[in-house]
Amino acid sequence: MEKTFYIIDDHEMLRTGTASYIESHSGWKCRGNSGEGDAALAEFAQLAAAGTELPAVIICDLNFYGEDSGFDLIRRIRRLYPQQKIVVYSMFFAPGIVQNAMHEGAGGYVSKIASCDELLQCMEAVFAGGTFIQSGLQERLEQFNSFADALTRREKEVMELLVRRIGNEQIAQLLGLKRRAVENYISSIYDKTGIKDRAELVHRFG
Repeated sequence: MEKTFYIIDDHEMLRTGTASYIESHSGWKCRGNSGEGDAALAEFAQLAAAGTELPAVIICDLNFYGEDSGFDLIRRIRRLYPQQKIVVYSMFFAPGIVQNAMHEGAGGYVSKIASCDELLQCMEAVFAGGTFIQSGLQERLEQFNSFADALTRREKEVMELLVRRIGNEQIAQLLGLKRRAVENYISSIYDKTGIKDRAELVHRFG
């Protein structure tokens, strides 16, 4: 497969500048870019309908126009194109956010404060079928996972939504739970981890 990529980011100068850098410093070729997810998905649908391969790697932000819709976009891409390789390139680098992105189906995660070379390393690793997390984030992610070891599967799901600053009502809807059950899970998370409240949880991990 040819080394091609597509960038989805709501900052035009960043996505065009990033594409230009990647093309001029590697053998990768840009197949397009978009400022929001629906437009990108429409392009991918046209490519698929024409029997054309999608770009080998999709580079995707997490925050579009102030909303964390990037998680949903990753999920939608993976649902429509299960083999598609995705690299998250985001200003967010808290371990809870990294964990969420990888759980949704991203193959790599690099923050926008990383070196451009590290983004290229990530693309190469994901293209080859591996995973890649920016070196400075890996240790923090391991600490996060260690912190979560005491939690049940459902408690971990609730915590991953908490660190994204999602409210109890929406967590209940997303997980198919009653609001009271969500509140009980949150209390259990605090008891098991020693976290005092949501603000401390978000500060440490989100």
